[in-house]
Amino acid sequence: MTRFSDMVINKISWKKVVLFSVLFAIFFLLINFSGIGVAGLLRITGGANILDFEFGYTYEKAYNMLTALGAEGRTFYITKILPMDYPFPFTYMLLYTGFIALLIKHTKQRKLYVFLLFTPVLAMLFDWIENIGIIVMLNSYPNLPVWAVTVASIFGMLKTVFTVGSIAIIGFLLIIFAYSRIRRR
Repeated sequence: MTRFSDMVINKISWKKVVLFSVLFAIFFLLINFSGIGVAGLLRITGGANILDFEFGYTYEKAYNMLTALGAEGRTFYITKILPMDYPFPFTYMLLYTGFIALLIKHTKQRKLYVFLLFTPVLAMLFDWIENIGIIVMLNSYPNLPVWAVTVASIFGMLKTVFTVGSIAIIGFLLIIFAYSRIRRR
């Protein structure tokens, strides 16, 4: 853990964080607002949305949401949105890990905060596992495997918790960074 953390912290720079921000923004816009993302799906389905945006769901809710998408919406989900939902978590992991590493680099408590670097990595992994469950559900529709619904729901909630946690960590470290800068003056 220390070797990985030290490598990340030592190699991070503002230029890399800006690059990660651009990559994140591109994928965020594509997956949410483009014709090949959620905006395109909403147009096709008349407003039915994706499971990824739910914070936990039952078998019945998953079934009803996939039914509401219709055949064309389910095909769109699995062929357009989900293929982007593998690189997208990678981009937010890079961005959040980069910000956390950069802020840790500029604080005096380096060793105290290194475990925080793993929060965005776990968010990404949980997102990927959620996607696997959703793919299984889409390929099995209308006979959704209970285990796939359970896995997707649980890992979707974990994804959300760790993503929000990553953002909170960045906010916390920004406060510490700003406080240390103000104290030095």
